[in-house]
Amino acid sequence: TVVTNLRKTEFTYNPEVIFESDFSSDLLKFNGIEIGQNLTELPIELISEFYDKEDKSQKIDIKNGWVLTNNGIQYVLKNGIVKMIRVKENGITKLNGFDKVYVEKLIGKPNKISNDSITWVWDNVVYAKVHHYKKRKTKIHFSTENGKVCELEIE
Repeated sequence: TVVTNLRKTEFTYNPEVIFESDFSSDLLKFNGIEIGQNLTELPIELISEFYDKEDKSQKIDIKNGWVLTNNGIQYVLKNGIVKMIRVKENGITKLNGFDKVYVEKLIGKPNKISNDSITWVWDNVVYAKVHHYKKRKTKIHFSTENGKVCELEIE
């Protein structure tokens, strides 16, 4: 059953794509961090740049600002929660097992592509849907609170 009392964000989808392997929520994590959580698990040695609007010296407990890691992943936070992940060009290829095409299959087309970065944005992070279509319609629903699959629907 689909949870209806939560606000929903629908990811963009690529109509040509279907998952080839078992879905793993771990694949949606960057440095172990996913949309909808804080950055307390991020190893401090990974951080290359950071900014907090209120506290310029705060490196980990950032409330409203951003963190850039050594491998080109930038996390934008609002009220301490990751609201946006921006992958610097070539940064995504430095992650084990990732390439840009595969990530697009998992989390959809980016909202914005510029010369030096690829950006996905999610406004409401409580619940999300990923749609992948080929011959049959496949929907994968997961909660971004815990990254777990809560529904798999194949029509």
